[in-house]
Amino acid sequence: MTGFGAASRPLGAAFGAGGSRPTQTLSVELRSVNLRFLEIKVRQPFGTPCEERIRKQIKRRRSELGRGRVDVLVHIQRVSPSDDEAALGIDEPRLRQTLAASRRAAELAHELGVEVRAPSTLELLKYSQFQSQSHRGGDGDRATAIPDVLEPCLNEALDALCQMRAREGAALAEEILEHARQLEQRVAAIEVSLTGEAERLQGRLRERVHALLARVDAEKPTEDRIAQEVAILVQKGDVTEEFARIASHLAQLRGVVGAEHKAGQGKTLDFLCQELFREVTTIGSKITSHRGSGLMIEAKSCVERLREQVQNVE
Repeated sequence: MTGFGAASRPLGAAFGAGGSRPTQTLSVELRSVNLRFLEIKVRQPFGTPCEERIRKQIKRRRSELGRGRVDVLVHIQRVSPSDDEAALGIDEPRLRQTLAASRRAAELAHELGVEVRAPSTLELLKYSQFQSQSHRGGDGDRATAIPDVLEPCLNEALDALCQMRAREGAALAEEILEHARQLEQRVAAIEVSLTGEAERLQGRLRERVHALLARVDAEKPTEDRIAQEVAILVQKGDVTEEFARIASHLAQLRGVVGAEHKAGQGKTLDFLCQELFREVTTIGSKITSHRGSGLMIEAKSCVERLREQVQNVE
């Protein structure tokens, strides 16, 4: 089941390095998608011990998360000083050095007879900012200390993720029940369409037999013989058991959807959908009326939509 959660906490001014550094913010983002097992992917700048802590903290919430792939992104954002120039990330000495190097490179290219494009202002700013951060050990470096705010920040992001998954689960349950109601309506319509099927088969069989015998000038069969053949056809086309099994499967499906969450419910619903599709297909192979065939196509579409939604259930 998909979900997203994010949280952030301010870090100290000198976190991760000595001396004076701009204030930083720790941000945690969690994303989850449906998967057969619980799989945790972590990207963070604090090394292997921190990753193990993150994994353990997430696994403690396994009863809420169930299964799925959870992507964790932990990163540090620099909160710039109050002056406008620093807010733009401009390091004037570094920028001057970059400009001088750019001019010198252009001169060398001219001496070598090579035509080069002059860098734009934005490119110069990006390069100087990157060099400045690298020189100071900025965001690109891996920090070594694990901040104390990581655990509460991760917990807040997990709360947001679980809440979103819960809301999506409630909406998904309603969607599944709606598809089940639509399937039930189609099946009921098919059952109604079969009213008088025996009489229709009898009339059709009588017409065909009489037409065939008239061609060869043979003796016409008695009504008893035609009735026997109709009885055989009606018996072969009887779908009472299929209707009963569909009703049972739909009742079980509603029971699983309405039950308290536990592992394996998605597999149960998937199995019930497979059985529903099998029963609907069996009915489709037995009925012969045009109206019933049209309703059968609609019923199959309902089962397919139901199966698509069930794939998101854990």
